Amino acid sequence: MTASPRADRLAASCGLVGVLGNVLGVALLVDVPGAYRAGALDAWAEAAPVHPVASAASAVAFTIGLVALAGWAVGLAQRVATPAAWAGGLAIAAGALLNAAGALTPLVLVLHVAPGCAQDGACAAVGRALLGSSVALDALFNLLLGVGLLALGVALRQAAFPRRLAWLAIAAGAASLPVCLQVVSDAAARWLVVAGPLWLLFVSASSVGLWRPAQVSLQAEAPA
Repeated sequence: MTASPRADRLAASCGLVGVLGNVLGVALLVDVPGAYRAGALDAWAEAAPVHPVASAASAVAFTIGLVALAGWAVGLAQRVATPAAWAGGLAIAAGALLNAAGALTPLVLVLHVAPGCAQDGACAAVGRALLGSSVALDALFNLLLGVGLLALGVALRQAAFPRRLAWLAIAAGAASLPVCLQVVSDAAARWLVVAGPLWLLFVSASSVGLWRPAQVSLQAEAPA
């Protein structure tokens, strides 16, 4: 079953909101040292309450963006409508929703934990637990994102979709897989410099195609 034009545009809108939410979430943390680095949880736990507005706003932006990304993934899977596409889309959606829950932990830290803590670091363990959970769920998201993008790339090729879009999905998926090691390695987290732009570009490009399915070659080519 393929999606209707209205469903395609809803999925496209979700994709663009997902991109904007994730870009904004990263940008807001530029002055917060240690963010999403397993080896710097103490620095992040200390810095987040010092930058409460940026930390809270980033958490909200990430959460909205990730929930929207789940909608895009399901919409794209419905548009392609193959078993591989459904497997990839549902994997991404599951990872995004789990990560959306984890993205809220910095908000909990700055709004509820930090105000009740003394200045002697009495809540350091709680801060580490909250932010460590966020890193772990982000790592799971990158694992499921990588697997999902690889499956979508294969589905796009098999369905005679544009080769450049299929290869972009495969490249983004392959680049995202190592980032799942961020839970134990800051070097893996830094690999997001490569993986992030690739998957954001794929989501953006596929969203534009979903918005204009009759004009952009998200529509399968007719058989010869």
